[in-house]
Amino acid sequence: MEIIDYRRGEAEGGILVNGKDQYIAVTASTSKKFKSLRGAQKFLESYGYRPVKGNETTSIGGTRYRSDERNSRAEVYPGGQDEYGRDLYRVELREDNGHVEELYMTKTKLNRWLSQYGFKPAHQIGKSRRGRNPRVRGVNDDEWYVVFEKNYPRGTTRMIDYSYDEEDMCDRVVNEISDWAYDNNDRALIKSLNKLKTSKDFVQRTGSKIPYGYATDIYGDKVWEILELTKENFEELGEQYPDIYDRFSEEDFE
Repeated sequence: MEIIDYRRGEAEGGILVNGKDQYIAVTASTSKKFKSLRGAQKFLESYGYRPVKGNETTSIGGTRYRSDERNSRAEVYPGGQDEYGRDLYRVELREDNGHVEELYMTKTKLNRWLSQYGFKPAHQIGKSRRGRNPRVRGVNDDEWYVVFEKNYPRGTTRMIDYSYDEEDMCDRVVNEISDWAYDNNDRALIKSLNKLKTSKDFVQRTGSKIPYGYATDIYGDKVWEILELTKENFEELGEQYPDIYDRFSEEDFE
């Protein structure tokens, strides 16, 4: 359970966040349950309570994002857990036209949603990901690991993530598979995922070797590929996967 602190003079209050649709507004003399955060906020404000300074982004781990593509702002907070025990994140979406919406997602779906709609942390607006110096990692400076998602019914192949760290990308793929397993109640797969030693071990053991990387089994209608991208295979993979040309250039491998 998370707590958002409020105060009215010397009187303390707050909002108890206990998962999706469970918000309890508490004053010095009363309390009331709400199905939305905004309802609990309005209740406390009607009693003269105000958020403790700095509480909006630190008390429950809130992070602000901005998307110029969508003309929207998003604030992300912990959102309890779903029926399977997975951590959820609550997103307060505020569009510039005044529309407000509240969403709940797992970490994997949240990352995918933020990327899909061009959201960036508010303090990074105007900065590109490529602007970071790859030499910071202190290991091999001439390779990246990229993840592609193939959707067979749609006939699409798209890059969904990339990193210097192969294990990070294996984690990303296993999270995608885990989401699919829970959504489809595949108990055997869930049991297997809960026992895995490392994500990389799972990908290599259950998937298949392909040029420059590994491909997973088919889960539903999707396959994920983890590829090692180097200066030597940049042109070859770029011809096969156009997203590579959109995200990288040869100078990224110098």
